[in-house]
Amino acid sequence: MIGVFRLRVFRFAAIVCWAFAATTPDAAAHAADTLVVVEGGTVRGTIEKAGSGVRVFRGIPYARPPVGDFRWKPPGAIEPWSGTRNCTQFGASCVQPDQKIIRGISGPRSEDCLYLNVWTAAAAGETRPVMVWIHGGGFTIGSGSQASYDGLSFAGDGAVEVTINYRLGPFGFMAHPALSAESPEHVSGNYGLLDMIAALRWVHDNIAAFGGDPNNVTIFGESAGSAAVGCLIASPLARGLFHRAIMESGVPAHLPHLRGQSPEDSTAEAAGVAIARQAGIEDPSGAGGSTAARLRALSADALLTATNPRIGLFGGGRRMGPAIDGYAIPRDPLALYASGEASNVPVIIGSNADEGTLFLQQIPIRRPVGYLLAARRLFGQYADRVLDLFPVRTAEDVRPAIARLVTVSAFIAPARRAARALSAHNPNVRMYHFTRVTPLLKERGIGATHGVEIFYVFRTFPPAVNPDGEDSAVASAMHGAWLRFATSGDPNLQGAPQWPAFTPANDAYMEFGDRLGAASGLFTRECDLFDEISAGQGEEDEGEGR
Repeated sequence: MIGVFRLRVFRFAAIVCWAFAATTPDAAAHAADTLVVVEGGTVRGTIEKAGSGVRVFRGIPYARPPVGDFRWKPPGAIEPWSGTRNCTQFGASCVQPDQKIIRGISGPRSEDCLYLNVWTAAAAGETRPVMVWIHGGGFTIGSGSQASYDGLSFAGDGAVEVTINYRLGPFGFMAHPALSAESPEHVSGNYGLLDMIAALRWVHDNIAAFGGDPNNVTIFGESAGSAAVGCLIASPLARGLFHRAIMESGVPAHLPHLRGQSPEDSTAEAAGVAIARQAGIEDPSGAGGSTAARLRALSADALLTATNPRIGLFGGGRRMGPAIDGYAIPRDPLALYASGEASNVPVIIGSNADEGTLFLQQIPIRRPVGYLLAARRLFGQYADRVLDLFPVRTAEDVRPAIARLVTVSAFIAPARRAARALSAHNPNVRMYHFTRVTPLLKERGIGATHGVEIFYVFRTFPPAVNPDGEDSAVASAMHGAWLRFATSGDPNLQGAPQWPAFTPANDAYMEFGDRLGAASGLFTRECDLFDEISAGQGEEDEGEGR
């Protein structure tokens, strides 16, 4: 009751601030417009672009800093502050390894990183649709402060945009029996996913102060962020906190289980034991206290070194990410979709035409013999059928064939698989395929690669991309469709090419590229084969416990 009363007081104070802004001269009005009362205290934002009407609030805390004894704990309540908190600069990004795949992650990095950012142009009392972005990066790298996620366009066009940080790598997804023993639910790992849920609860409780509608929230993300959206659709802990979902180039497929039936099982807890061993922590009764305490005593750098988290699809190191724990993720997400146990909300899901080109730098294969050997090792009894669909004859064929194979097997086929599972109980599922290639990317030979659609969705082209008129048209179409979907659940615009709902029978999707319109049957034979392969892998995984 006290928390509810405090929240009502916060909201009343926010309305008073807005009312004051509406009755004072321009300078004072602008100052008041950038003051908002949220849970924890008052925050001050900024109006960055004159005439835009968009106010930006950066680095708002949405949970207690997960540091010290709170490392590997679920996100806790916000610690209130006195006075006005200056939210004109981004908060620290979460701790992560250095890398060259994602550009623009600047500023400090810290375990104290549970911050979010809000862009809004809403006036007092408005209820605009809310769009919460979850960044990608393999659950190992990335930040909500990346320039390509800037909310100026979405806020200026009628939404309230929110971007978030969440714990990454071992800080966000390391499980261990000692950590599970501390938990009332007897689970560990998935802390990064719990961070996302805490951010959504913050949005539900506070976004009205920014002119957003807590009952009209769309979650959307790309790559690992897209897989996270898929996990949130499946999670009972997130139910009711969002009302639509967009998944760009990522599906939560073949997640590890938290624990298995034997020590040999490849599980999240077993991975955590291996990380602890690499850090020199093996005997729970050894000097330095319990295993959990000794793990928390490790420096961030030492923990990163012991973990060696993987960057990119084919990078070296340990894969990090969500696990099936029977709590945050009860079972395989796609199985939950198919059984109707997941959140039944409108969904957009899709992929890009050349996803695989981004990851070619991590694959050393350049000759046909290496390609053939790799295919046989990866696909076993299915190798001949895969090679029939992705053939190579000369060395020049190898790199393009690998790129196509990665694109279809790791992105297009899983997206269709998820769409089929979702549509079993949900008539409002739509698929897309992004095909536009800027002149620069065409010159570099990487096509519509992984992540490039982000520039179109947010309309945040970096100068180096040098977009032309066709790019602007595609960006307007895609940005507009995302905004309409967030507003009403229907991305269609009267008089424009219509985007039909997906069913297994129609296999429909919307193409965003030089061609803008509906089509069907995207890589049907290839997707059918990879569905068969995936089903076989699922059978191999059966028998692993929670």
